Amino acid sequence: ILCFMPSRPPDFFVIGAPKAGTSALHAALAGHPDLFLSPVKEPKYYLSGDSPPPAYKGPGDKHSNQEWVWQRERYLALFDAAPQGVLRGESTPFYLYNRDDRRRIAIDRPDAKLIAVLRDPVDRAYSNWLHLWMDGLEPRADIVDAVAREQERVDAGWAPFWHYQGLGMYGRQVADLFDQFPREQVLLLRYKELVDTPGQVLDRVFGFLG
Repeated sequence: ILCFMPSRPPDFFVIGAPKAGTSALHAALAGHPDLFLSPVKEPKYYLSGDSPPPAYKGPGDKHSNQEWVWQRERYLALFDAAPQGVLRGESTPFYLYNRDDRRRIAIDRPDAKLIAVLRDPVDRAYSNWLHLWMDGLEPRADIVDAVAREQERVDAGWAPFWHYQGLGMYGRQVADLFDQFPREQVLLLRYKELVDTPGQVLDRVFGFLG
């Protein structure tokens, strides 16, 4: 007979970066018998924290907002099926980007462990642009043109996934992350290592999580 954990926030988070292998990492961690990953890969709960998603105005943003799990009861219910004794986690790659997201996690689960995968910022931005272009959402066929319009898009209220440069500004993101959490609770990984030596990287992650 399986015993289930009471509803509480998860034990660990994969917090970023977008287009840096977080989907593959989430899937790999979900295969470990002592880990339980949320069935929704990007619930985005801490992007708003019990408030409806912002009314982002970029192409496709309105549809994406419908996918957010922003109600606390619904969010915690994602982990109801976790057997007793396993570590529970979720992956929302935008948590690394926004200071308010990290602050909400620090208040709600100060002992959480956080994992971030960092990819070359130019490669990351190109992959981000290509993703939106292939989805038929990016209106600019030239990535240089699209990047040049970033501040204009930010000011117009487009969602963070459109912030091609900003999402790759890891220095300030990680500096603030270390202001919110002790360094021993944070694991920084390189995307290239995840691609080239996935077994070794997963061993590091499993060791980090205990």
